[in-house]
Amino acid sequence: MISNKQISKPTSKSISKNTVCMFLTYFFSSLGAYIFDIGIIVELYKISGSTIAVGGFFIVQFIPSLILTPIAGALIDRLNQKYILLFVNILRGAAVALLLVHLSIETIYIVAVILGICDETSSSTISSIIPQTTPSEDISKINSVLSTTDSVNMIFGPAIAGLLITLAGINGSISAVIFTFILAGLMILFIEYKYEKAVIEKSKHFITEIKEGLEIVTKSKLVKKIILIWGFLLIGIGATGSLIVIMLSDYMHLPTESYGWIMTAEGIGLVIGSVLIIRKKKPYHHYDLIVVGMILLGVSLMITSFADNLFVVLGAYLLVGLGAASAPNGIRTTLQTELPKEILGRVFTTTRFIINTLRTLSIAIASILSKFMSLRIIFFIAACFILYGAFSSRGLKRLERV
Repeated sequence: MISNKQISKPTSKSISKNTVCMFLTYFFSSLGAYIFDIGIIVELYKISGSTIAVGGFFIVQFIPSLILTPIAGALIDRLNQKYILLFVNILRGAAVALLLVHLSIETIYIVAVILGICDETSSSTISSIIPQTTPSEDISKINSVLSTTDSVNMIFGPAIAGLLITLAGINGSISAVIFTFILAGLMILFIEYKYEKAVIEKSKHFITEIKEGLEIVTKSKLVKKIILIWGFLLIGIGATGSLIVIMLSDYMHLPTESYGWIMTAEGIGLVIGSVLIIRKKKPYHHYDLIVVGMILLGVSLMITSFADNLFVVLGAYLLVGLGAASAPNGIRTTLQTELPKEILGRVFTTTRFIINTLRTLSIAIASILSKFMSLRIIFFIAACFILYGAFSSRGLKRLERV
C-alpha cells in the first residue's frame, strides 16, 4: 500500500488562497467544457446532418472510461495531483487545438475521446486533492462552491458559446475553449500543496495497486453503501431529466419554452442551497446533507408526477435544486473525510464510472418505457428510487472508518 506523506495541514492563509485558486481552476475548466460541447455539437450536425453522429459524440466520450478508470485512479494516487491537473488541462487545450488544423467528424471524435478521459481524470483528481488542501471542516463548503460554479456555467456557458459562434464562427469558439483550458491549468499552479513522493513497498507493483483499488470499492462497506445511495440518486435524476420537456408539453400542455423556466428554478434552488451550506459557521454533517437532499429530490419528483400547473412544477424544481446542492455534496464529503487520502483517486474514478453507467442506463430504459407507459408513472417510480436511497443512507453513521 502507498504510504503517502504529502498531506500537510493548511494554514488560514492557504485556505483562502487554495479556495480561490481551486474555484478559478474549476470555473475555467467547466466553462471551457460547456462552450466546447455546445459549439462542436452545432458544427458536428452541420457537417454530418445526422443525429446519430451527434449521439456518437457523447458515446465515444464515455467508452474510454470503461477501460482506463482503474488505471487513472491508481495514477492519481501515485503522482503529484497538482501537476496531474496542470497536465490534463494543457492536454485538453492541445486536443481542441487539433480542430483548428483539421475540422472533420473523425477529428471531432478523436478529440471527444481525449476530452472524455481528461474530464474523468480531472473530476476525480479535484475530489482527491481537496482534502489535502482544505481543512476537513471546510470540505463541504468548497464542494458547494464548485457545485455552484458548475451551475452558473451550465446556465451561461451555452449563451456564451452561441455568442462566440455568431460573432467569430466555430474557430472563434474553439479558440476561446483553448484559452479557458490553459487558464484552468495555470490557476492550479498557485495552489499550496506540499507533495513528497509516495513511499511504495517494494513488493507492491502498479498492477497490484490497481487491484487493491478495485478491492476497496468491492469490499469496503462504506464505499458500497455510498455507491448504492449515489446510484439510486442518479437513476432517479437520469430517468426524469431527459423527459421533463415531454412531461411539460404533452402531459401538462405547456409551451416547450417552459423548460427554460424550470431549469432556471432548479439553478436558483441550487445556488440558494449552496449558499446556505457555505455560510453555515458550524458545517452540516455530511450524513444530514445526504438524507435531507435525497428527501427533497424524491419529494420534488413525486410532486412533479402529479402536477398540472406550471407554478407547482417551478416550486418542485426549486426543491430539486436545493436537493442537488445538498445530497451530492454530502456524498463526496463522506468519501473525502472518511477514507484515507492516499486511496481517493482510485475510489472516485471507480465510483464515478459505476454511477455514471447506472445513470446512462436509466436514461435509455426510461426513454424506452415512455413508449409504453405514462411519464407520470415513470416520474413516480424515479421518486421512489431516490426516497429509497434516502432510507438506505440511515446506516452510514454506523459504518467504521476504513
